[in-house]
Amino acid sequence: MTSLNIAKARSVVTMSSREIAVLTGKRHSNVVRDIENMLSELEISQLKFESAYTDEQGKKRKEYQLPYRECEILITGYDVKRRAAVIDRWTALESGEAIPAKSNSGLPEYRRARTLKLSVEAVHQLFDMMPNLSDLSKQCAAANIINPVAGFEAIPLPKLEEHFYTAGQVGEMLGASAQKIGRISNANNLKTDQYGIYVMDKSAYSSKQVEAFRYNANGVEALRHLIHGADVA
Repeated sequence: MTSLNIAKARSVVTMSSREIAVLTGKRHSNVVRDIENMLSELEISQLKFESAYTDEQGKKRKEYQLPYRECEILITGYDVKRRAAVIDRWTALESGEAIPAKSNSGLPEYRRARTLKLSVEAVHQLFDMMPNLSDLSKQCAAANIINPVAGFEAIPLPKLEEHFYTAGQVGEMLGASAQKIGRISNANNLKTDQYGIYVMDKSAYSSKQVEAFRYNANGVEALRHLIHGADVA
């Protein structure tokens, strides 16, 4: 059974060294120095958090983007008022009352994280409404919904190892209508894992997504036997 590690898809909220400088009333160059000293003592590469911004003269300048842990370690050495200012800002970020001042991705990290959380919840609700979907279909659906929001391949698209056919395609092969294929399948309980999978498909009568059965090679052969008056092997 395919395991969907949806919960692992996460986006990290960060605070820039420039924002820390504004909050604490320190010069940005001093905050950068403090960060570099901290990272050196922690034996963490500066490149892990190093970023860049464009100043008013159009020149690229160095800054750092710190996640909560490193930010908290940094301000431990600051006075109470400065620590309070940074902590209050983090509280606003985590509650959704504020968004990060800068994002390398072009989309503020908090907004992306929130959108990702809502997308994950939507996927689970979708699966609840379509309990017959195969693991393969669930993984495809989750990947198509979540990966664009995450900005990376959080959920890999599965590799199809066999071909699946719609009722219409099977009908063309066997000289029958799609409706007849559906009736025979229902009457003989062919819509099982042995003969195919359930996938998401657009309803023929609306824009809604519905469960639809796709037949594998076993399903096609079973229908061939049934249409010609033979029992299913």
